[in-house]
Amino acid sequence: FDPKLLLLFLLGLMLFFCGDLLSRSQIFYYSAGMSMGILASLLIIIFILYKFMPKKSPIYVILVGGWSFSLYLIQLVFKNLQEIWRCYWQYLLSYVLTVGFVSFAVCYKYGPLENERNINLLTWALQLLGLCFMYSGIQIPHIALAIIIIALCTKNLEYPIQWLYITYRKMCKAAEKPVPPRLLTEEEYRIQGEVETRKALEELREFCNSPDCSAWKTVSRIQSPKRFADFVEGSSHLTPNEVSVHEQEYGLGSIIAQDESYEETSSEEEDSHSHCPPITQNNFLT
Repeated sequence: FDPKLLLLFLLGLMLFFCGDLLSRSQIFYYSAGMSMGILASLLIIIFILYKFMPKKSPIYVILVGGWSFSLYLIQLVFKNLQEIWRCYWQYLLSYVLTVGFVSFAVCYKYGPLENERNINLLTWALQLLGLCFMYSGIQIPHIALAIIIIALCTKNLEYPIQWLYITYRKMCKAAEKPVPPRLLTEEEYRIQGEVETRKALEELREFCNSPDCSAWKTVSRIQSPKRFADFVEGSSHLTPNEVSVHEQEYGLGSIIAQDESYEETSSEEEDSHSHCPPITQNNFLT
């Protein structure tokens, strides 16, 4: 039992399942940037020098040799970290503080990732790194592969379930009979008409009071400018005469009059039928 391998496996498990959350976290962004600057500062310096060097030069030899030497130095430091900390802790602490501050300043200048594609790339990189850590943390390859497959199925289990649910909903909708829409009653129709008319009139008043409305062009097109001005100021859009005419034609009195006329017409038809002589059916021969 190696506790380092267990910690490596747990770290990989965390990176795989929490990679999407870590890629959007500002704390992880700054801490990862500072750690990368502290551990790989020499590699970053060589990469920056490569950008400024002319392409047609022996820079590739220097680049390969510099990267190899940098990796060798990093490996050497990790092997003798305790001895370096015991003998040269002042220099090591100064290096960590200086490079960490510079790395934080660079990360703060560019800011956290905001583009969704960059966030997805970082998420996939963290998940791939987590799978590598999980594989390295288990000494038996077959068990490591089995655990990686189980982790992949568990992580992506929501997508098949979501697809099955969407398919089930579509099949249920296709099997259901269309429900006919409910029609409005006369009272609901009247109330809806009044509410929508009132709402449209308020919107018209707001538009007429807004700077988008050309007052002179509007006044030149209407027949009664004073009535229009009173309406914009808040008066009713109908005159008392129009209201009374509307009540006579479509109000309660008109409905009662229509009912009375219908009753009179029906009674006259019944009287006419009662005065008519009975009609006898002739036989086929006559």
